[in-house]
Amino acid sequence: MKKKLSVILLIIFILLAGIIAGGFGYVKVNSGSVVSKDSENVTLIDYQIKNGMSAKTVGNDLKKLGLIKNSDLFYIFARYPKAASFFTGKDSSLFKIQMGYYELTPAMDLSEIFAQISSGKEKSVNVSIPEGLTITKIADRLKKAGFKNVDDFEACATHEGKNILASYGVKIKNETVEGFLFPDTYNIPVSYTSEKIIRLMVDNFFEHLKKYKGLDGIEKRDDFYQILILASIVEREYRADDEAKSIAGVFYNRLKINMPLQSCATIEYIITEINHRPHPDRIFYSDLESTSPYNTYKYQGLPPSPISNPGHTALYAAANPEKNNYLYFTLTDAAAGRHTFSSNLDAHVQATNEFRTKRDANN
Repeated sequence: MKKKLSVILLIIFILLAGIIAGGFGYVKVNSGSVVSKDSENVTLIDYQIKNGMSAKTVGNDLKKLGLIKNSDLFYIFARYPKAASFFTGKDSSLFKIQMGYYELTPAMDLSEIFAQISSGKEKSVNVSIPEGLTITKIADRLKKAGFKNVDDFEACATHEGKNILASYGVKIKNETVEGFLFPDTYNIPVSYTSEKIIRLMVDNFFEHLKKYKGLDGIEKRDDFYQILILASIVEREYRADDEAKSIAGVFYNRLKINMPLQSCATIEYIITEINHRPHPDRIFYSDLESTSPYNTYKYQGLPPSPISNPGHTALYAAANPEKNNYLYFTLTDAAAGRHTFSSNLDAHVQATNEFRTKRDANN
């Protein structure tokens, strides 16, 4: 009896050993990389795991993309991480799936793919947003940088601005978040939605205000939104940093005497952002007849909302304008981007004519 029992146990042991050995063999064959790391076919493939996707769906997708050999093994590892740990010698916490946008290659073996998609460290992109861009131009940059979920960026930034800004304690009459998207270089996961990117940039805007003397606390001022609107105009007008405060001073002087701001930057905004025409090489008198409330040649005061997203220099200038008696400025050194400032129209016209005469003579 004991001998029969020993034989039965031996048979069971042999069967189990065979099953385990077969399992190891199955895993070894099916968990390897699709191509070798030295292969010429090693390409980067972006793959997004969305909320609610099942392990079976992800496995089937990865198989179709040529990233794994066996979708069934992927599913088994994802459903039974302890078994995956037993057969691979890897920590069982590795075999989980987290939503995100990942950069994968067919040269990764199954464990490496799991390491990537379980890390939460999804693919991100550095994108630079220069000073003075508008919402539409920022949206274009994001699309060109490879962000997949920003088709509604303009709509979200234009129509949800009031709700987004309300969460920061800022109340505006307009819907747009224009002006609050702080220019900077951002490292952003490519799976971010438009609203998450907008909030990231708005967060940066308010953090910037806290950091710098002369800007800290301006968001609490009653005229904060007016400062921001003026900063967006100054951003589009100045070229030399040290002239930004002087230009802000000119605009404040015009506002004080109810003189139209007469900013060409607002006319360009009408042409490109409202009328959706190409950026003009020249502004014609017919452009100055626009009935848009952003036409600061036709209407006194500030436009209804910012015309760009200003950086530190323009923000500081608008919050701390130079106290001067100038009412005019005109470009007189195109190479250096410098202007001549005047207190009266005659001096302004003279400076403008002298520049044009010199320019025409050089051409």
